[in-house]
Amino acid sequence: MLKKVLYSFLGIILLFIFAAMGISMMYKNEIKDLITKTANEKLKAKFQFEDASISLLRHFPSLSIEVENSSIIGKNEFKNDTLAQIPKLTIQIAPLAYLLDKNIEIQEVILEQAQFNLIILPSGQMNWDIYQAPPSDSPQEKTDQNMRISLNHYQLIDSKINYIDQMRGFSTQLVQLNHEGSGDFSKDIFTLNTSTEVEKLSFEFLGKTYLSEVKGKLEAPIEMNFAKMEFAFKNNDLYLNELPIHFDAWVAMPDTSIDMDIKFHALKSPLKDFLSLVPLLYQNSFQELQASGDFALSGYAKGKMNGRSMPGFGMDLRISKGSFSYAKVPVGVKQMELDLQIDNPDGVPDHTIINLKKFQLYMNNQPIQANLFLKTPLSNPYLKAGLKGVLNLGEIAKIIPQKNTQMSGTLQSDVQLDGYVQDFKQAKGKANGYFNARQIQYSNSETQQKINIKNAAATINPKSLIISTLEGNVANTEFVASGSLQNYVLYFLKNDKITGNLTLESPLVDLNPWMKSQNSTSASTASSADLQIPKNIDFTFQSSIGKLLFKDLVISQAKGEIHLADQDISMDDLSFQLANASWKSTGTFSKKDHQNASVNWAFNIQDLNIQEAHKYFSLVQKLAPIAAAAQGKVNVDFTYSGELNPDLSPNIMSTNALGNMDLIDFNLKNSTSFNQLVSLTQWDQLKNLALKPTHLNFQIKQGRLQFKPFEVQTNLTKFQVNGSNGLDQSLEYTILTDIPAKTLQSDVAASLNQQLAKLNPNLNLEKIQQALKMQIKVSGTVQKPQFKVNVINAQAVNGNKPLTTQAKELVKQEAKQQINKQLDEAKAKAESMKKEAEMLSQKLRQEAYANADRLVEEAKNPFAKIAAQKIAERLKKEADRKADALLEEADKKAQELIEKARQN
Repeated sequence: MLKKVLYSFLGIILLFIFAAMGISMMYKNEIKDLITKTANEKLKAKFQFEDASISLLRHFPSLSIEVENSSIIGKNEFKNDTLAQIPKLTIQIAPLAYLLDKNIEIQEVILEQAQFNLIILPSGQMNWDIYQAPPSDSPQEKTDQNMRISLNHYQLIDSKINYIDQMRGFSTQLVQLNHEGSGDFSKDIFTLNTSTEVEKLSFEFLGKTYLSEVKGKLEAPIEMNFAKMEFAFKNNDLYLNELPIHFDAWVAMPDTSIDMDIKFHALKSPLKDFLSLVPLLYQNSFQELQASGDFALSGYAKGKMNGRSMPGFGMDLRISKGSFSYAKVPVGVKQMELDLQIDNPDGVPDHTIINLKKFQLYMNNQPIQANLFLKTPLSNPYLKAGLKGVLNLGEIAKIIPQKNTQMSGTLQSDVQLDGYVQDFKQAKGKANGYFNARQIQYSNSETQQKINIKNAAATINPKSLIISTLEGNVANTEFVASGSLQNYVLYFLKNDKITGNLTLESPLVDLNPWMKSQNSTSASTASSADLQIPKNIDFTFQSSIGKLLFKDLVISQAKGEIHLADQDISMDDLSFQLANASWKSTGTFSKKDHQNASVNWAFNIQDLNIQEAHKYFSLVQKLAPIAAAAQGKVNVDFTYSGELNPDLSPNIMSTNALGNMDLIDFNLKNSTSFNQLVSLTQWDQLKNLALKPTHLNFQIKQGRLQFKPFEVQTNLTKFQVNGSNGLDQSLEYTILTDIPAKTLQSDVAASLNQQLAKLNPNLNLEKIQQALKMQIKVSGTVQKPQFKVNVINAQAVNGNKPLTTQAKELVKQEAKQQINKQLDEAKAKAESMKKEAEMLSQKLRQEAYANADRLVEEAKNPFAKIAAQKIAERLKKEADRKADALLEEADKKAQELIEKARQN
């Protein structure tokens, strides 16, 4: 498979060479497109490059090819991953070898500042498995089989390799890698001579770092057997910092799997060579370090590696009678003993066993002892561990001097754990002991960080780590905390999520020192890139903070629940004082890796001074700049969501807000734009305009502040307002209002009364008490507002109706109102007459019927009763006739009354 990939890649290069030799440079873009298309047909990935050049003169008689900024980007699951990024690729080829013998002789391949990202997903998929095999009977396949290729020399200069195996839990990083090799790749069996140097080599397994930025060097001849796809390293020495490790290795790739058998050892070497792997020692005057004692290291990796399995591996590390110190430092480490075994016989990660049988040392005659046994680290870790001793940080600072860093204080512990982690979660197993810290002080002059832990005490049980007290300060922030943490064992073992419930009290929290860039001393450089919310924690704080400083904001009397989880900070029922106003809020602040921070919040704000709001909040400055000239207070209740800019200010275009507010004691007397409006309307009393409490609804969307139409009551009249303004400072408002006659300037009122007198001598503004309409359209920008006003004055302007026309309309309106009034009065009187007639007719009937019935009742003999009944019937009919006549007469008079009112 390796040869197929090589043949395909070289075939693409060959196509480019001869196309460029035979075709004019005017077709350079077409050639570039052809190469890109051909490569993408052969790869399950996207290949692209920026530019390429060919020269016969640069390395004559060789043909020199330079490709700039080429890259290979994955597809599907790896669509966001760049497999290879190569700023400069140089290839030297002997063209005559192909023209004469049909051989491709590659003399040299050089990759400069290349970066490779090799990734295996938890499913076992590999992002470098990109070769798309053609059909077995294709012409290209047959051509590949007959093609003879030779490679003399290749080189990687100042490159980087990231290898991440998510399925097995380990990763490797090589930074500033320089590697070269030479050999005859035209042969199936040959020796490849390689030389490798790397400035920073790191290795992690199951979340723990085993090598950190170690310098590596390797001179290795490799026996290559392409016929069997076997490669052997024999009698090679790898240098890690100052430590030489001898190893032998055999690797075979008969198919998609990799078989390996690797053995390494460093038997009975000086302890100082091993200590060079400790970054703090190696990076701090390592040549002056004095060390004695021996250490022995051996290990292996054997088995098959593919998408489903990995080889078995193991390592033994022993240190005996170790000690080290610096000549100028009176204290040091003595009686160091270490016996560590790591074993995994079959490559299944969960079968890994880590056994730290013994670890002890004396630091200034204070013993420190530890032991650890770990098995089944993935499924259900079994842990047996112990740690006991006193650690003096001041002595460590002397033994291992660190530039720009000072520390002091003591750490003391005596803990024992024994059991399965799942049992610990159910409060089973064995876990007891304590941690204490006293007067811990740490400072770094480069980062300007200062940490002071006055007192800290914690105990453990199978389920929880209980913090009885934690008191100290970080930079300017003071705190006192207590509570408990759960799942602490898995968190320290493999960075699993830890949960906790804590109380936090602080008189002062100053976030500004944490928001400064590395080389800045100004809090104004706050950046979301500098703010990192820890992963794999789920903490709930019951907080009480006296004062919190963030940029220019001063928040005081903050109380509520704070929840940290999944790189989110959530706050529930949080109350505080800010800008002399009372706030209540609930919401979430989120800052994921490689993303801008975002917020989703709900606020209730009482008694917020409008000018204070403009001073402190950029959202107000951008969307309501008129607040700078306004006076008064506001109550606000709204929800808010959106992204934040890198400086943690709101990204207005992503902001969405919905809410309502109440304006209190609001006025615009100091506004230049408002004074311009007063002058334009000739309504001088606007200068004394005072708003009554006003309620309005608003929303912020797509960079605009939009108001739902609302009504404003004032000491002069009422205003109806509708419109919005934008992030670009544009204004779009319409204001409608009634101008009471009594508020008009005297010359305007006199002119109008004169016109009214011509129409009707008995009418004037004061008698009809009619308000005049005014419409104000506001456009332009905040800096240069434009007003269009429809207001009564001596002439018709801007298409407004002339004064006489408006006066006639006022007379018509007054007359219509008087007619309607008379008609209403007539209708009411007619209705009253009809009701009175109804009552009289009803009384007439009742009396007549009662008399008739009494006449019948008083008749004593049958003949008298019959006569009485006849009389009674005539009496009732006569009463009905009179009553109906009465009603008919009343209805007639009522209709006449109404008709008369209409005619008037």
